[in-house]
Amino acid sequence: MSQSKPINKTSSISSIKSNIINMVLFISVVALLLAFVSNGYFEFKQQKSTLASQAISYSDIIGFSATSNLIFNDPSAENARLSNLNLVDNIDNIHIYRFDKKNEQTEFFASYNKKNVPPIPTKINQLDSLVEPEFSDKHLEVVRSIQFEDQQLGFIYARFTLDKQYQQLWNSLYLKFTVLVLSLLTAWVLALRLQKSITGPISELVKLFKYASKEKDYSVRAPKQSLIELNGLSSSFNTLLDRFQSYMDKQAQSELEIRKLNQNLEDKVNQRTDALKDANNELLTTLETLHKYQNQLVENEKMASLGDMVAGIAHEVNTPIGLGVTASTLMNDRLHEVKHALDNKKLTAKQLDKFLTEGEENLNIIYRNLNRAAELISSFKQVAVDQSNENARSFKVLDFLNDVLLSLRPKIKATPHTINLNCDENLVIESKPGPLNQILINLIMNSIIHAFPQGRVGTIDISVAVSSGYLKLTFKDDGIGVDDNMKKRIFDPFVTTKRGEGGSGLGMHLVYNLVTQALNGSIHIESEEDKGVLFKIEIPVNVKKSPK
Repeated sequence: MSQSKPINKTSSISSIKSNIINMVLFISVVALLLAFVSNGYFEFKQQKSTLASQAISYSDIIGFSATSNLIFNDPSAENARLSNLNLVDNIDNIHIYRFDKKNEQTEFFASYNKKNVPPIPTKINQLDSLVEPEFSDKHLEVVRSIQFEDQQLGFIYARFTLDKQYQQLWNSLYLKFTVLVLSLLTAWVLALRLQKSITGPISELVKLFKYASKEKDYSVRAPKQSLIELNGLSSSFNTLLDRFQSYMDKQAQSELEIRKLNQNLEDKVNQRTDALKDANNELLTTLETLHKYQNQLVENEKMASLGDMVAGIAHEVNTPIGLGVTASTLMNDRLHEVKHALDNKKLTAKQLDKFLTEGEENLNIIYRNLNRAAELISSFKQVAVDQSNENARSFKVLDFLNDVLLSLRPKIKATPHTINLNCDENLVIESKPGPLNQILINLIMNSIIHAFPQGRVGTIDISVAVSSGYLKLTFKDDGIGVDDNMKKRIFDPFVTTKRGEGGSGLGMHLVYNLVTQALNGSIHIESEEDKGVLFKIEIPVNVKKSPK
């Protein structure tokens, strides 16, 4: 270690002393203020909690004592009993309200007002809002229910004064503030004593630090100190100077080598960057094209599904309309026969009676079939509108599910499978019926096509429930299920087990996109081979009140 050199530079020791004192005082002030504020805050919170608990206990006791007078409807006795509360200092007002079961109304029963405390208006309209204790500037109010053998007898309203408690709190705060001031004075005295023992050696070290930093003379060394801690600091500083001097020499050599390497590296980076830009542009163009074709295929899948539904509904509506036309034609022929017989004055009572009977039957046939056709068309209209509509609306879930099944009836009735619905008939939600409609259609048709091989009869169970703001739809079939490999890829586009047999591989991909993107939900699959498949769908919805 080289010998220390004299330093011809002075610094303000008084400034160092002042900084140390300020630092110690600042830390002390902050710590004591935090302790004072936190202690006062928690004491205030604890006192409020205690006052609230005491108010509830007092109210419950007074309310329990009023039970007999409420049962026998004796307000005079209750007023006399409440007058004994003058012995309790912190109770200003008490109201007892009686609940009339016959009229289901709450009426004023009895009251207590502390001496020199004016009465207050009745609180019948505020009984529900004061169930929890409510604090004001000088009072605490609370309402408690009065019950007897699980029967509602009435309510008690209690108003407590907080003057005494607040006075105790302020006295406590004054005491804590006095301790705070004394603690700060003690900290200031200790800081003065501390600076005398450490600021002298520290001021010498500061001079040395400033000199080495400004002159960049790393050959200077700090002298030994009398305090062990400061002597360790001086030794560490000298070691730092030795290492820093060595580091500066190595850094100069390294910087020269780095400049050479950087020059070569910049050339390589520029070349690689240009190549990467070209590759990225080509990749983005390809990806954009793929997304375009994929969106077109998904839209084609939607339109194909709607087209199949239109064809099925047209075939379904044709039957009742044909029967109605046949019945109306037959009735027209019978009408001409009766008219001809009437014109020729050959109409008999038996012929007229037969005409009226057949006419009534034909009108009933026409009415039933036209009504059936109207129901089918109405259902198809609603489903078609929902399927092409992306806007949210309120609808009854069970009616919505029945409309979906009705729109699929031409395809479902041609199969031996059974579809069961489990849903609350009064459940009404606000959501997007269009995507939900498409999801159900794809899931049902997916099970009919894939889950049940030819000759196998199956069951599909659809359950709907609402919990915590989410619509939880469970779709389950008892078909052949899927293996683990297919289960991992079932929501990927163009994945199908019916390749070459009409399967596009976009049905479940469309379901996944509708659930996660259109409805902001989630979908999960559980399945084992030959044990069916289970889809769990959760969608955020707004639950509405069911219309009466």
